[in-house]
Amino acid sequence: TFFSSDELRQLMAMLRKHFSFTDDAELGVEIDPRTLKPETLAVLAELGFNRNSFGVQDFDPAVQQAVNRIQPYEMVEAAVIQSRQKHFQSINADLIYGLPKQNKASFSRTLDHLIALAPDRIALYNYAHLPSRFKAQRQIIEADLPSAEDRLQIFMMATRRLLDAGYIYIGLDHFAKPDDELNKARQDQT
Repeated sequence: TFFSSDELRQLMAMLRKHFSFTDDAELGVEIDPRTLKPETLAVLAELGFNRNSFGVQDFDPAVQQAVNRIQPYEMVEAAVIQSRQKHFQSINADLIYGLPKQNKASFSRTLDHLIALAPDRIALYNYAHLPSRFKAQRQIIEADLPSAEDRLQIFMMATRRLLDAGYIYIGLDHFAKPDDELNKARQDQT
């Protein structure tokens, strides 16, 4: 569901009426870069949102075509730049390995692009092919999925690349920059 600016303001007003938010509250939002309108990040920042997450999945055009999620690198890049301009404290990007048409070389190029964008956090999820549960997955050609060995190789390469780029493995598929609050909490165990 997409909310207009007025609907977002009404929703936050209702939430603030019924709940107390501390001044340092972490308010996060998941954003699909394909649906991001120019004014959305400004409105979210105005409403107190300070963290966001973009579903990237993969930048490779063949992979995007195979999963029917076309979003060029430039679209995500613009969203990240705008987030920084609006002073979001933390930017996350979600990647998925094991998608159809994906291989180590193509995913390495995706990592090149993402590392250049330098999000504060990266979630690296393993694709679960469950077409009986998810209607959209029924369009995916199973023969295009990487083998279990290839998926493992993609994951190991991605982990190495993210660690080499200065990210810390937080656990449960998540990586963060050393100065990110998630890593600080992990270090403090709080």
